[in-house]
Amino acid sequence: MSIIVARFGGDEAANSHEIKKAAEVLLSDPSRRYAVVSAPGSTPGSVGVTDMLYLCHSRFMGHESYDDIIERISERFNEIVSGLGINFNVGAEIDAIRRSIDMGMSLDYVASRGEYITARIFAEYLGWNFVDAADVIFFDKEGKPDKEKTFSVAGQTLKTMIHAVIPSFYGTAANGGIKTFVRGDCDSAGALIACSVNAEIFEKWSEAAKVFSADPSVIPNPKVIRNITYREALELNYVGMNLVTDNVVSMLNDAGIPMRIASTHTPDDGGMIISPKLPENINRSVTACIAGNRNFTTIHIRKYGLNKDYDFNSKLFGIFARQRIPCQISLSGIHQMSVILKSPVFDIRRTQITNELQSEIEPESMTVEKGLAVIFVIGEGMGTVKGIFGAIFDALTGASVKAKMVEQGADQQNIMIGVSGGDYETAINALYNALIPQ
Repeated sequence: MSIIVARFGGDEAANSHEIKKAAEVLLSDPSRRYAVVSAPGSTPGSVGVTDMLYLCHSRFMGHESYDDIIERISERFNEIVSGLGINFNVGAEIDAIRRSIDMGMSLDYVASRGEYITARIFAEYLGWNFVDAADVIFFDKEGKPDKEKTFSVAGQTLKTMIHAVIPSFYGTAANGGIKTFVRGDCDSAGALIACSVNAEIFEKWSEAAKVFSADPSVIPNPKVIRNITYREALELNYVGMNLVTDNVVSMLNDAGIPMRIASTHTPDDGGMIISPKLPENINRSVTACIAGNRNFTTIHIRKYGLNKDYDFNSKLFGIFARQRIPCQISLSGIHQMSVILKSPVFDIRRTQITNELQSEIEPESMTVEKGLAVIFVIGEGMGTVKGIFGAIFDALTGASVKAKMVEQGADQQNIMIGVSGGDYETAINALYNALIPQ
């Protein structure tokens, strides 16, 4: 039997209605054998359970009462259990959380209890096995997922079970205690389980799963992306789409396991498939997406013979590293280098940065240009496509847009175009109409 591992986030566990929809998804296909679930997320008028658990621990450490917060957590779970119509003792679990806080258990342990209880509720409602993440997910001494141990233990444990629900967000640290994943990286728990059981596919279910080939606020009704590669997904992350984390890409790509992003609101839609390479039967344009952002600043530094200055790059990027400001893009020539930064980040330390650049780099000239917009044309293997640059320049010229700078990524997955902020929407429209088949 093929195996699908399905991951449900906080929105899909927010209340009994959402959990019922998640359950319908799981029961609609017998291949969906393992579910990895989060704690209930935020709802109108209420913060997420994990955030409330963090607050409980914080108050205890500050010698303050957390009774009102723990009661809200209790109410939240009681409402879910009542709506599902199952027999589950929420009170006993809340008492256990109180004891763990009062005993001085770690923050990671306390924060993990939301996922623990939610997974048990899912399992009770579905009639599936519950498997504690602490028993099958492990971290090494550096705090990174211990893939080898997890794959071995989780694989051996789960192969004896037709169905199981596993909490996300935590596992067992090298010292034997509970350790949580970095917030926002709970998909890694699902990917670890998917790799452990050699899943046919890993699914991420969320409320809104559609990914568009251009910003719908700029392009009316843009095409929906149905198939992309993991490398393209990483490029889309860079422009702010945040489809899948680097850790998840690394695990699934290495294992050759595709990932489906789908919505519990439209479960029959098919969602979007991310895979190591595009299926041969997929008829898709080379360009997957036109995406970008405004509000960038460019620092142009001119210095004769900088290409022969072996210390130039270390000095330049060392200044930005000390200021903890990431350089989004850098373009260099024989005598000039341009560095692109996000304006809000740069503006805070503008004086200090420019002073350090003047003193350490000693440029012949340095100018700061604001109001740049950066647009990325993203697609697998764009560097091998003849005429792509011509199509880009023809589209921009036809729209009377001047390209201030153009660069192709080293991995040939994207082409970056810098334009004036005022030309951003015009450029997006021109590139979309020229490069995305309608």
